[in-house]
Amino acid sequence: MTYKQYAVHPDLKNWIRYFWSYDVCTSETQVLHVRSFADRYPRLIFQDIRSFSPIKGADGGIKPICYLSGVDTQPTDAFWDSRFSHFGISFQPHALHTFFGINAADLTDQMPDIGLLDKTEIAALLTEAHDHLERVALLSHYFYKKIAQAKGDTIINNLFQGDWADRLDNEKSLAAIASHYHISERQLQRKFKQNVGVSARKFARIAKFEKSLQAISSVQYGNLTQVAYDLDYTDQSHFIKDFKFFSGLSPYDFVRQANLGSESASFIYPDPMV
Repeated sequence: MTYKQYAVHPDLKNWIRYFWSYDVCTSETQVLHVRSFADRYPRLIFQDIRSFSPIKGADGGIKPICYLSGVDTQPTDAFWDSRFSHFGISFQPHALHTFFGINAADLTDQMPDIGLLDKTEIAALLTEAHDHLERVALLSHYFYKKIAQAKGDTIINNLFQGDWADRLDNEKSLAAIASHYHISERQLQRKFKQNVGVSARKFARIAKFEKSLQAISSVQYGNLTQVAYDLDYTDQSHFIKDFKFFSGLSPYDFVRQANLGSESASFIYPDPMV
């Protein structure tokens, strides 16, 4: 498997974290199981299905050639064969509202075809592109034009450009942020959910969960108490409860399942049923 990340133009860095590609071309036929956990970073995913296998949902339906994924708050499953070529974008949490002018809450846990949000030929252009670098250029141009026309929320933009977004997990922090911007806490919460798709507190819980994914990958199961302490959970039971809620697995089950690769909070496993 070849996984790559591509740099983002400075003019887009406030909305796009990175471009990525994931490719496998092998004669071996194997069904891969992709389990995606809760993820605070929305995505765009393009799949080249001219010579490669398509992504299928848990219901067996084929995903659109180019689709968006809003902030995820629950685990999902997908499948594809071991010959694939995917290209995507990892967005900043508030980017979908800025780019498409929609209420981001409408995309939470949703994966719509990009054509439903924007009557565009971008899917066809990405299909005809010669390589991933050309796709980086195409999408950079596409989103740069959107930024020029966008009416972003100044407060939310500032929130994610600074370090405020790491301080959303308690009422005192939210009150301090609201006071800093001279708005009420209720106004801040409304702006946050409209731009990001979830409440500030749920966003903070997902952020803490994502940190735990990294932490437990390198520890023994018996050290979970230390992981819970390092991440400021009240105790190990609260940590385990949150982990299971956002991943569908216990920390122990996550550690013991050897994955073949990952992108953000999505992990690729060989399908044991095949």
